[in-house]
Amino acid sequence: MRTQLLTMGLALVLGLPATTAAQERMPHAGAGAVSGELSMFLPQQSGMTTGPELGGFYEHYLTARDSLRVGGAWANPRQEADSNARTRQIRLGGDLIHNWEGGSVHPFVGAGLGAYFLQPRVNGVNVGSSATKLGGTLLGGAEFFTSKTFSVKGEARYNLVQKSGPYDPSGLSLAIGVKSYF
Repeated sequence: MRTQLLTMGLALVLGLPATTAAQERMPHAGAGAVSGELSMFLPQQSGMTTGPELGGFYEHYLTARDSLRVGGAWANPRQEADSNARTRQIRLGGDLIHNWEGGSVHPFVGAGLGAYFLQPRVNGVNVGSSATKLGGTLLGGAEFFTSKTFSVKGEARYNLVQKSGPYDPSGLSLAIGVKSYF
């Protein structure tokens, strides 16, 4: 009898933190999340081809609906006329995001600013000087929760970036990614 009471008491004490944590939904104020994504970058510059873009982010939730996201993305679009000529683009920036509760689907919109590091390259070698330009981002999408702390997301993001000489690094990114909350 004493062993059964001890076992039940221990199970109750160990189960309380898990029960409390299970009742707290994601996202919530103070929560964090990391995200990785693969995108298709559609450059605005004529003569440049669509290509892959990789990105990663950290997101901090100020409230359950509003967050600050910081992160980076890398793209390397090439010229249509010369497949060996590319312009590497790296974005480091921050975005303010607002999401809506939708059960297992959370639509979201956001806007942000970033520094865009641009480097022309031919055959994998840097050509000429690099440039750093300021840019803004408008974005929207939806997260699809597969569990309490994990989601798959789709996002459309338009980057409006200052021109670097005749080159316009602006463009649309269509992304799919995963996100893990903690």
